[in-house]
Amino acid sequence: MVSPVSSDLIRQWLRGVSDPEIPSVSVIDMGMIGEVRVSGKRVEVELVPTFAGCPAISLLKTQIETLLKEKGLEPHVEVLLTRPWRIEDVTSAGWEALRRAGFALPKKFVSDPLEMFAHVTCPRCGSESVSLSSPFGPTACRAIFRCHNCGEAFELFKPPL
Repeated sequence: MVSPVSSDLIRQWLRGVSDPEIPSVSVIDMGMIGEVRVSGKRVEVELVPTFAGCPAISLLKTQIETLLKEKGLEPHVEVLLTRPWRIEDVTSAGWEALRRAGFALPKKFVSDPLEMFAHVTCPRCGSESVSLSSPFGPTACRAIFRCHNCGEAFELFKPPL
């Protein structure tokens, strides 16, 4: 373990914990880590899931705890369900990793999903000639679109509705 341990160092280590559904994106770059507090060997980490019902919450909590225990620390991971995850917390590296993984990125971050769904570009060919197939994809945090230019289906990573 490096001494002294800071919240910045913990965040750096947490870049090694991937979102289980999108392994190319870390929990840091997905904006899923809230406050990190360090007091000696005790580390408190706030985990902000993209959706309250996300099936990956327990796995993420375990991965974070395991990583910090391997560093000789005493982790306490608090799953925050009272503060919603915000799409604005995704880092630029996170957006780029999502795009490379084939996810569309909202052009506008708005609370009205119909307005957000009106501003989508195909991540494969860049066309704006797309249509919404379903507001819900394989998980609640995604919507499914179809591109009329390249014919591909793709997902839009969306904020909680």
